[in-house]
Formats: sequence, structure tokens, C-alpha cells
Amino acid sequence: MHRNRCVRRFAVTTDGENLVSHAGAALLAELADRTGLTLAMSKAMADCGNSWITHDPGVILTHLGITIADGGDCLSDMAVLRNHSELFGPVASNTTAWRAVRKTTSVELARIPVAVAAARTVAWKERPAGEEIVIDFDATLLTSHTDNKEDAASTYKKGFGF
Repeated sequence: MHRNRCVRRFAVTTDGENLVSHAGAALLAELADRTGLTLAMSKAMADCGNSWITHDPGVILTHLGITIADGGDCLSDMAVLRNHSELFGPVASNTTAWRAVRKTTSVELARIPVAVAAARTVAWKERPAGEEIVIDFDATLLTSHTDNKEDAASTYKKGFGF
């Protein structure tokens, strides 16, 4: 039986017990689950032409998205989620994740934005009426400089990177 959630149920406490790094990634996974993104991704990937025994390909791609949001820049960075099984449960191996990416065809690629749009609609509907939502992200500029890149321009901090 496939799991169609990205994260296990957890409780946030202030007692200092059971501290976990990458808790923000778990909150992103919970958001994906609660808005229906994880389930919609599973449906989008349902016909990808592979017999998936343990890992749902929609959950794999959602985990991959969470990995990227958490700072990962390659598929093997999903190991961060895999190392926190108390939060994320079983996360696909690199090989299984690569298989899911390779099985994503133009049909699935067309369905994924529809799944994201549906989840976004759910999230905006749940917003308290009249209240402003502020999301404050703090980031570090990663220097990635090349002089010969066409139309390269510096960032607002006068550096090159992302």
C-alpha cells in the first residue's frame, strides 16, 4: 500500500525535547499534505507506467520539491529527508527517486501545474478573511560568477549568484 503523505504527524512543543533539524522542511511537507498537493501529485503521476511497490511517485516528487526548498541542489540531497525518518517516514532511495523523475513524461508534466494550482487554491481559501499573510524568508547568496554569461547582471547586493 502506498503512502500518500509526505510527513508523519508530529507535535510542535517548547519543552526542548526531541529537537530536530530541518523542521521547516517538515512544515513544508505538512503544508503539501494539508493543501492536497501530495495527493494531487500522486494522481498526476498515477499513469507514469511503472509498478511502484513501496514509494508513490507523487510523494517522491513532492519530497524532491521539499528537498530543493530546503537548499538541496541535486537528487542525492534527498538523503537529508531520508535521515529524518521520524518526520518524513520512508523516503525513496536515490535510484527510486531517479526512476520517478525519468518516468515523468509530457503527460505528467502537464498535470503537475494543475496539481500545484489546486493546492494553491486550497491554501488561499483557508486564509483568514481580511488578514494579511507575511512570509519572511532569510537567505544566503551563493556566489556563482561568470563574466562571459550573456546578459549577466549582479544581484541587489552587487554580487553574482542565486
